[in-house]
Order: sequence, then C-alpha cells, then structure tokens
Amino acid sequence: MRKFTMVTLLLFIAVVASPVVAHEFWLQPNTYTPAPESKVSIDHNYGQYFKGDGLPYVGEWHQRYVVWDAGKLRKVSGFDGDLPAIQMAFDDDGLKIFGYFGTPEPQVYDTLEKYEKYVRKVGLDHIVDKHRERGKPKTKIRELYARNAKLLLGVGNAQGTDRALGLPLELVAGLNPYRLKPGETLPVSLLYKGSPIEGVAIFTFSAADPKKPVKAVTDANGRAAIALPASGAYLLNAVHMFEPATGEKADWTSLWASLTFAVR
Repeated sequence: MRKFTMVTLLLFIAVVASPVVAHEFWLQPNTYTPAPESKVSIDHNYGQYFKGDGLPYVGEWHQRYVVWDAGKLRKVSGFDGDLPAIQMAFDDDGLKIFGYFGTPEPQVYDTLEKYEKYVRKVGLDHIVDKHRERGKPKTKIRELYARNAKLLLGVGNAQGTDRALGLPLELVAGLNPYRLKPGETLPVSLLYKGSPIEGVAIFTFSAADPKKPVKAVTDANGRAAIALPASGAYLLNAVHMFEPATGEKADWTSLWASLTFAVR
C-alpha cells in the first residue's frame, strides 16, 4: 500500500480545479472477477477515454461510500492517502455492488466557448441554448458537480443482480453483465433521485477500444440498450445538468454517473 505524498496531492488538486473538457471518474479494480477471500484493490480513477490516474482515498472527498454484499449494505472505508484507494476481500461468491457519492466540487470555465465545448462533449447540447436564453454569464461560468460512481464486481460465481443504491444519479444494470457474452446487449436504467430520467446521453467506453465511445440516449422510461461487442472491461458515463438550488454559488449544477463492470 502506497501513501499519497503532499506534493502529489497538491498537484492533483490543481488538475481537478482546472476547467477540463470531460472528466470521468470511475471505480476500477485490479480484477473484475476475484476469487472469494482474495484481496481486491480498487482505484478511484479520474481521466478520459477509460484511461486515468489513480487517486488516493480521502474521506472528505465523498459523502457516501457503500457496497451491497450478502444481502445488505455496508460502509466502505479506508485511510486518507492510501493508494490503491481501497483494498478488501469477500468471504463468499456473488455480485458485489459498490456505490460512491462524491462531495460537490466547484469548477469555473473562463469563457463561454470553453463551457459550450465541454457540455457538447458530454451530450448536453440543450444546455447551450438554455444558458444563452437565461442570460447566464459569458465568462467565469461556475459549475457545481458531484460524482456518482458504481462498480459491479463479480466474485466467484458472480451470481446476483444490480440494484439501486440511492445515489442521486445512478446507472442500474438490468442484467448481470457477468452472465452475458460478447456481442450481447445490456439494458440499463438511469435514475435521478430514484426516478427514471429521459433524454440523457450515456457514453459506453470499452477497454478494447476506449477512443471510440458509443452514445445511447435514455427513453421515456429512463432506459437504454448498451451493446457489448467484446470481452473485457466497460465504463458507462452519464451527466445530468440543472439549475442550482437557491443559495448555491453556481450557474449550473451537474451530477456525473459512472458504472464499471466486465464481460467474460
């Protein structure tokens, strides 16, 4: 286990505080299909195109971190500075469902051009018109965003089904991906505060071809069909943006949802 140095931590904070175009966050294990009682390392990854840097465990960076295991929820915890962020083992077989809800973070875009480039890249083209129609700033555009990351870990026989963990924005798999074969389709639902949300883009990144994400859009029931052309790891990412709550010092609020799993 490696500790995060203060210099590296400060460099990381500088990176995430800068306005970048697309900034996925996901939970990535060293193996998606561990055997029972074997230790699993889970990275908190930040980056693009399913490539990123592992971040340390820092308790203040999340509001909720849980895993559904053996029919109940339990808290996931670590020590500040740990890399990998999490190391743990499971006594029994089954589908283990991790859910991470991050602490809201501010981000500022210097120009409208940079902001529009960002929102279009994550499938939020309608926000461009809304921003202009509502007379929001053309410079120093403030966004308050929070991460909602899930991981489906297939321990042993990997039996089980995904379920909603109560994240503000949450991707839920309709089938167990560890029971699917390459070439099959995974139905997913996107929930906002527990209810299906329509018209949100879901981008699928395959570890086999990460530079070519596939876009799907949720229907009236919040559902989308995700093609799984190859074996290996997958990352699903969706962003929902809306007006900030009263008193929030932001022009927009956004929630980022990710889901990682593998197909054998």
